[in-house]
Amino acid sequence: MRTSTSEPRGQVVVIVAVAFTVMLALLAVLFDGANGMVTRREMQDAGDAAAISASNLIQVGSPRGCSATPGGAPRAAVAQAARDSLAANLEWFDASTAVITCPAGYENQAIAIELGATSARFFGGMVGGDIQVNTRSAAVNRVITGSRYSIVQLDPGHQSWPNGRRGCPSVLLSGGPTVILQATMQVNSTCTAANGGALSTNGSGGSLTMTNGAPIRVVGGYAAGSMSITPAPTTGIAAIPDPLAKLPPVDVANTPLIRSTRLVLSNTTQVLQPGRYQGGIELRNSSVALLLPGIYVIQGGGLQIGAQASVLSVRAGVTTPGANWGNDCPANACGVMIYNTTGATALGQLSVAAGSTLRLRAYDPDAVPGGGVADFENILVWQDANPVPTSTYAQPIVQLNGGGNVDIRGTVYAPSAKVEMGGNSGGSGGDAVNLTLQFISWDLEFRGNSAFTFFFNDEEFARPIDYGLVE
Repeated sequence: MRTSTSEPRGQVVVIVAVAFTVMLALLAVLFDGANGMVTRREMQDAGDAAAISASNLIQVGSPRGCSATPGGAPRAAVAQAARDSLAANLEWFDASTAVITCPAGYENQAIAIELGATSARFFGGMVGGDIQVNTRSAAVNRVITGSRYSIVQLDPGHQSWPNGRRGCPSVLLSGGPTVILQATMQVNSTCTAANGGALSTNGSGGSLTMTNGAPIRVVGGYAAGSMSITPAPTTGIAAIPDPLAKLPPVDVANTPLIRSTRLVLSNTTQVLQPGRYQGGIELRNSSVALLLPGIYVIQGGGLQIGAQASVLSVRAGVTTPGANWGNDCPANACGVMIYNTTGATALGQLSVAAGSTLRLRAYDPDAVPGGGVADFENILVWQDANPVPTSTYAQPIVQLNGGGNVDIRGTVYAPSAKVEMGGNSGGSGGDAVNLTLQFISWDLEFRGNSAFTFFFNDEEFARPIDYGLVE
């Protein structure tokens, strides 16, 4: 008797075919999905770079801003900068298809870029449809208004450092100066009253008076002396960050070289061009330096202005000082920034001797032929933050002296250096010196017996920058 058998012939082939199809589908999802992620990363990186590139032009030109009219389309130069960046960094993408807008909520000082593309498929769309990739990038280049500070001192205090460099005090009134400030004083030093205070006085006369209801805010303590301080400082306040920390660096390497050796003037009048001065500048005797609009990079050696010398910022075309400096240096046509940094020689001192004539408007990019760097607007003096202070190193002091021949306006920015403001040149009673100055520095000392009034004008001071990617 014969036994019949039933064998599942051909079923293995079917199972293998189905399994292979599933594996192929999974591979398609894996590879195509991974390629979509790579494409998205490329698009996001390129979009971010384009947003930053376009944002660099927001504060350039007239009118400034993302759009000529708030809520409108991006200015042509801003949009073109974004498309040029996309073309350079994402060659396969059609930059003309990018959607470029001025997003709300940033006071017309931000740019947004939206990109869309179909990702390539390794398996020709075997599983599912096209993979659509979309990205959005936004960058801000915003000037923050309403930051009402006459003085911000950044030294946090270092009680173990040598005497005189501890930030105890960080702000000192020495001698008999009379100081009037129209906006907030912020002192970040944590030094207590017992170890010298973050704010202190050591003279027998003089006073510090805040007007407009402006406060004195001190992180540490206050070492009261014989001078009058009104109102009483508020201690135990939280420290604030450097308001100008987000400024872009000065492009020293690409600043035109004007002088490769130290420039020394003696009993002569000379018109100086903006650019790099290696080895520094020194004015002796009755020399006069007329500074045309722009940035003056002092690359080692510092700037020394003698007691009888004169330094004046002037508009283009002025070759000799006139009787009225206001005519030689009108607003919007004049202004300089003195940037003190290192070079072949070490960082030198910026010093203005008592008795000298110093009349300077701060940097105005609109006064520079072809347009300047908008981020540096209203900075008068900037001393490089490097080398930073340590227990064994202190930067040279920025030494200014006020008197009847001094008219300086703008922000003095020395985030790693002490600034010394003195004045005795008006006789035993000192001069009455009216200056439109803001100090953002490491430490600050007022010396002498002059009466200083520091006017506050937000439109003449550097403004904090909010810069970078926000989306």
